[in-house]
Amino acid sequence: MNAYKRVHFVGIGGIGMSAMAKLLKAQDVYVSGSDVNDSVIVQSCRDMNIQVWLGSHPDKMGKDVELVVYSGAVPEDDEERIRGRHLDAREVVYNEFLGEVSRDHKLIAVTGTHGKSTTTALLGKILIDAGLDPTVVVGSQVPGLKYGNLQVGKSNLFVAEACEYQSHMLHLDPDIIVLTNIEFDHPDFYKDVDHVRSTMKQFVEKLPEGGILVWNKNDEQSRILVGEIVESRPDIRLISHGDDAEFYTVVESLPGDQLVHVYMQGIEIGDVHLPLPGEYNVANAMSASLAAYALDVPSATIKQSLESFPGLWRRFEKLGKFQDADVYSDYAHHPTALASLLEGTKTFLPDRRIVLCFQPHQHARTRGLFDEFVVSMDDADEVVLIEIYDVAGRNEVSADTSSAELVEAIKKHDQARGVVREVIFAKDLVEARTALGKVVRKDYVLLMAGAGSIDGLARELVQ
Repeated sequence: MNAYKRVHFVGIGGIGMSAMAKLLKAQDVYVSGSDVNDSVIVQSCRDMNIQVWLGSHPDKMGKDVELVVYSGAVPEDDEERIRGRHLDAREVVYNEFLGEVSRDHKLIAVTGTHGKSTTTALLGKILIDAGLDPTVVVGSQVPGLKYGNLQVGKSNLFVAEACEYQSHMLHLDPDIIVLTNIEFDHPDFYKDVDHVRSTMKQFVEKLPEGGILVWNKNDEQSRILVGEIVESRPDIRLISHGDDAEFYTVVESLPGDQLVHVYMQGIEIGDVHLPLPGEYNVANAMSASLAAYALDVPSATIKQSLESFPGLWRRFEKLGKFQDADVYSDYAHHPTALASLLEGTKTFLPDRRIVLCFQPHQHARTRGLFDEFVVSMDDADEVVLIEIYDVAGRNEVSADTSSAELVEAIKKHDQARGVVREVIFAKDLVEARTALGKVVRKDYVLLMAGAGSIDGLARELVQ
């Protein structure tokens, strides 16, 4: 990538885009970027002395730009993309660029519907602690990584989060794939879960001869996929975890901790105190551990890395207090992720009342998974639902879907199951703050969940 001396990023505030910008900056490439909004991600780029401006200002790009990298949300008629073409600069979308950057490395790609960022961060930490000096690209900010969402290593190992949206992961050429799970999501692109699984199969089949697939045997769709892979690609090495797998766990739930006993073919090989909540994080930790195992990392190093994992941005991230309640910010925006977050919180923080403030993300997802959303919040003691967050650059269905409909459906569902609780609709963040002021009490747990602008409100609440 040092073939380029000056590169401009359009949409640099994206978590993956910012990682690529930082990677080039660390290699002494002159990097600039623009974004519609200011954010902590944009500021992290400025902290590396990357020139970033807000809005479209093609005149600031400079005449010697050789490459323009753009986010998939940026349209072809964007002024800065047009400027790049006038300058005869090469133009490439982020996901293709990630594939190019990682192509000459031994690539471990972490993909799946849920758990990608946590698994990538866990695996990155294990490999760093083992002295393997990998480059790591994570879809979140991670304490301990030098550049937050990026670690620049000197070895040939490259760990990357591989997004499944619009088949983006197919731009990568992995040597090892860590498949967390498969579920229907992104209904603005995928038709159904079969479409998701068939796309994942295409990705797994990109593994070279003798390539490795780490997978979760408890996941139904992954079992179907692996059954097909055994027929089409018997050369792929399969490493599984789950109840009936080569590696399995027995978990003791403790307040603020999980004691995970790990077994290999029926023999206990060790235990780990995991400082993360929920069965879903046990699965994430196992996925990361088995990828490290495939790279011959000693079990003692894996255990030490997991037990000292500091967590990551917007994944059950404890922010502080609001009205003497503990406030956590989480990226959960799919029904399964919401249900898992609530289940994990109840076990991790027993005997606490839980207020869930949720901002649905994307009209197509809310409509396509409406019934699943209705039942996903059953474990919350009180619920505040903010109006759906619009997603720039997505092919949205009619925006007549509203969180207000979801509130009414949840109330009917609660009535049918004999549950009495507050379920409140908030048209915006201001109304949400007012509602939270009325329902949150001392020693409650407040979960601020969603992939949109809700995190900003969460951080305001604790100031």
